[in-house]
Amino acid sequence: MQKKKVALALQGGGAHGAFAWGVADRLLEDGRFDIEGVSGTSAGGMNAAAIVQGLIKGGTEGARATLKDYWRSMSELSKKISPFSLNPMDKANKYYNLDHSLGFLMMGMLKEKLSPYEMNPSNKNPFGDFLKGFFDYSAIRDSQDRRIFLGTTHVKSGRIKIFTNKDICSDVLLASACLPSMFQAVQVDGEYYWDGGFIANPAIYPLINECSTSDIIVIQLTKTYCDEIPKTKGGISERLTEITLNGCIVHEMRAIYFITKLIDAGHIKEGALKRVNMHMIKNEDAFKNLNLSSALNTDWDFLMMLHNEGRKAADKWINDHYDDVGSKTHTIDEGMFKDFVS
Repeated sequence: MQKKKVALALQGGGAHGAFAWGVADRLLEDGRFDIEGVSGTSAGGMNAAAIVQGLIKGGTEGARATLKDYWRSMSELSKKISPFSLNPMDKANKYYNLDHSLGFLMMGMLKEKLSPYEMNPSNKNPFGDFLKGFFDYSAIRDSQDRRIFLGTTHVKSGRIKIFTNKDICSDVLLASACLPSMFQAVQVDGEYYWDGGFIANPAIYPLINECSTSDIIVIQLTKTYCDEIPKTKGGISERLTEITLNGCIVHEMRAIYFITKLIDAGHIKEGALKRVNMHMIKNEDAFKNLNLSSALNTDWDFLMMLHNEGRKAADKWINDHYDDVGSKTHTIDEGMFKDFVS
């Protein structure tokens, strides 16, 4: 069986990244996709590292196992160190937001008054220690066939910085997930970085430029639409965050759509620019009752719920669109493109 070569672009979103885990798990299980490269930010970066390392060391089953091991290990670690937890009533009612959590509420008040440099002057970060021991960075650095692209924000310039296989280390992964309201900026080779989600969530252009495949599958976590106009301070802040996190991918999608139209209309000489077939797997209904506080909820039952939703979304996409992959057809149709093109 000849596999269809694809690249994955994975949005960040904290614990919501378990949805992307489920999507990737189902794509890998299918067996008909050859994942050439993965671009990710924050939780998307963690998924990217797990996929790439797993493929290098154990093929598709290795990638599936590494993904599951990462999320299980991260959940177990969080049980020991996280101040956020669901109360028993919320857990019983499958209410996964943390806005009833005393730890979350207290942290919110502290963040209003203190910076991470004041709250944690010694810069202790058990998650950073966990990352040092979890991934085999030398295996990822040495790989020529499985490409990884991790998006970060360069603090001083505000520019995007993409780290690739040759750069990979625990500090790079930590930088990709460094929320400036919670953690001190991460130093890599003398420069300082924050979470890449502010300007690349995720970056698509490295997959276009550095991978041979023309088929890129975006796994979107952040909601595009809200049902009602937010009127509370918290609701307004949350909606602005969603818009910001989707903003960078909006710009790249507009450019890709515009160039594709020019290529298809014959206005660009054949071969002058690469034609890209964009695909998207998402399920906004899975996140409909979740607010951004749930992105800090690492309860295993919650992660498995998102994982299962991701598998279902991927299964539907495979059934509906497998034949479109490699056929110069977008599985993002005109109706969906209106999310990205004004």
